Amino acid sequence: MKKRVGILLRSLNGSKYLYETVEKLSRSGTIEIFFMLNREAALKKRWAAQARMRTQGMPRFAAWIFFMLTANGEGGILSRIFPRVKEHRDVWSLEKFITNEPVRLNPIVSSSGFSVRYSDEDIERIKSLGLDIIIRGNAPGIFRGEILSAAKEGIISFHHGDNRWNRGGPAAFWEVYYRKPSTGFVIQILTEELDGGKVLFRGEVSTCRSNTENIVKLFNESNPYMAKIILEYAEHGTLPQPEERTPFGGTLLRTPSSAQTVKYIFMTLREFAGWVVNRIILRKGLRWGVAFTPGPWRDAVLRKGTEIKNPAGRFFADPFVVTKDEKTICFVEDYHFKEKKGRIAAIEIIDKKNYRILGPVLEEPFHMSFPFVFEYRGDLFMVPETRESNAIRLYKCVEYPLQWEYQKDILSDVKAVDSMLFEYRSRWWLLTNLAAGGNSDHGSQLFAYHSENPYSDNWIPHEKNPLVFNGTIARNGGLLDAESGQPVRVRQKQGFNAYGAGLTLAQITELTPSTFREREIGQITPDFFRKIKGCHQFHSNGRYTVYDYVRRETMK
Repeated sequence: MKKRVGILLRSLNGSKYLYETVEKLSRSGTIEIFFMLNREAALKKRWAAQARMRTQGMPRFAAWIFFMLTANGEGGILSRIFPRVKEHRDVWSLEKFITNEPVRLNPIVSSSGFSVRYSDEDIERIKSLGLDIIIRGNAPGIFRGEILSAAKEGIISFHHGDNRWNRGGPAAFWEVYYRKPSTGFVIQILTEELDGGKVLFRGEVSTCRSNTENIVKLFNESNPYMAKIILEYAEHGTLPQPEERTPFGGTLLRTPSSAQTVKYIFMTLREFAGWVVNRIILRKGLRWGVAFTPGPWRDAVLRKGTEIKNPAGRFFADPFVVTKDEKTICFVEDYHFKEKKGRIAAIEIIDKKNYRILGPVLEEPFHMSFPFVFEYRGDLFMVPETRESNAIRLYKCVEYPLQWEYQKDILSDVKAVDSMLFEYRSRWWLLTNLAAGGNSDHGSQLFAYHSENPYSDNWIPHEKNPLVFNGTIARNGGLLDAESGQPVRVRQKQGFNAYGAGLTLAQITELTPSTFREREIGQITPDFFRKIKGCHQFHSNGRYTVYDYVRRETMK
């Protein structure tokens, strides 16, 4: 039997995110959709009530107007530059998905204009539909009363903020204002407490430089999970177990004051001006480099390492080190500025101070990086980053270290980066960073797959995917001690609008088809060489430890 899902709406014209969710539900074949529309007259009363309330305190009213003009102006400018922003602001019609006559509702708006209730008559009409779930679509207001229990499972809604500290709004603004490294969201079952519902799913993305870019990224990355939760409910009949609730000691965030909006404008202009000055006027950009030091990773003193000189017009990054036949090779991404594309190159480490660049070992028509190397049955294999090929590809070393041959696609039709393959407790595991729904952010979500061997055609998704949804720790930056049975995942640490701000080290303490746990045991900050701005890769084979770093330099 199909699950009956109601969608509470202001109108049938919505965002692309609402459109995508409804589209996935409607084509599933397991869900029957009912649209519930608030009548226009009631919405006008709501806006009039809010206007009356705001004008009672003119400074707050002026601050609200000022912020709205700023947000809309910023969005309008950036929509002309970035297609993803324009798509975010476009209006999409839901009329094609109507299969049942929409239910027209008359919300009862509070004197403040913020809280919304429904009459007994409307509640009975909703209950007569026999709904399993109500999704809060684009219907405005803070819902109170019996509407919260009018469906079997209640009302499911997004809150685009980390409700452990961010309740209220505006969405994705305060994280930019306070320069926080990540911006959170929750999917919750609504309760009477504003943004304090029963949390079914939680995630975080790394914070962008402007409110507009931040909210677009947050919506893009979070949106697929609403449909995922509903579809899994339709299949299994249960929702995810809510998080344990904890006290909230914070204040309710509101529209910024005029002074805060002015400060935000100057901070954001400074971010964009810095980008223009560095990239266009001074022609400075981030240039990565690789260094090495002898010994195991736990004993490494990074400031004593030997820097490998970048060739003209190129840089090295993403190092992995292997020793075979008494020859130690550091495999790296070899990025060419002119071609705007990376290939995989080999550098022989001769001793603690000397090295020899051997040249390219793998090159494809698409960009390649992150040459993760592992051993299987005496042979060396590599799983480089090949995102532009829409696959995770496996290569085998046929003559060490320079000759490698393509073997197969491990996963197809995926946009994946920084994939790592290793054996753990008699299973082979693939840890990779995917962008949900084909989006561009690959740093926020960690996924796992498992199989019997690296050549398998049957890679099974982990039951808890994504294992990590946090822009500050999700992205892979290497793997240590994988052969010991106590692997340590190197995690890229992202900062505010900063890729590769540092590293944390986390030991994997539990990894089964249905569980995952890791424990942070250390961190690496980019202070080991002069004038470096970040680092995002760290690896060791016991004999040598290799790592990368980044400086801002004039591009030649």
